[in-house]
Amino acid sequence: MPAPSAPPPHGLPPLRLPAGWTLRLAGPHDSVAIAHHIASIYAEFDLGFNLEFEDDLIDVAASYQHGAFWIVEAPQHGAARIEATAAVLPHGGSRVFKRLYVAPTARRTGVARALLHAAHAWGDFVRTELWSDVRFQNAHQLYLSAGFMPGPVRVLEDPDRSVERSFWCPTSQALR
Repeated sequence: MPAPSAPPPHGLPPLRLPAGWTLRLAGPHDSVAIAHHIASIYAEFDLGFNLEFEDDLIDVAASYQHGAFWIVEAPQHGAARIEATAAVLPHGGSRVFKRLYVAPTARRTGVARALLHAAHAWGDFVRTELWSDVRFQNAHQLYLSAGFMPGPVRVLEDPDRSVERSFWCPTSQALR
């Protein structure tokens, strides 16, 4: 059973992570490792990865200076390996949840749900919103099971012509 970790940044409740795993804010030297992590997950779904269309990942610390970008790491041969990422940014009266990408080794551990709960508690906003590629069906099941409502879809102008569905949840509603 995962043990509670140290309190995460920004006064969020502690996340329950597998033993030895840590949560931290992304720093100025993390952009390359984050991009590599996300590109590996895109590859699982035969999606192209191009920093032209993922420009917030060129300088993560600067892109998320008004929000938070979290990294969950696990020890590996004396170093740390990114197991999951998630981010949140303010947008008007809402917080926007972004960049939830979980490595295959971290799936079904509760890390994604913990990050979703952390983002929903971040800041003082009316609701949490997100967009997710329609190919990420397991993520959509997570959002729905947590209490998010599905919204409209959009087609992006990226090389894959990705189709995304929106999800939202009022802050007044506790997530499951």
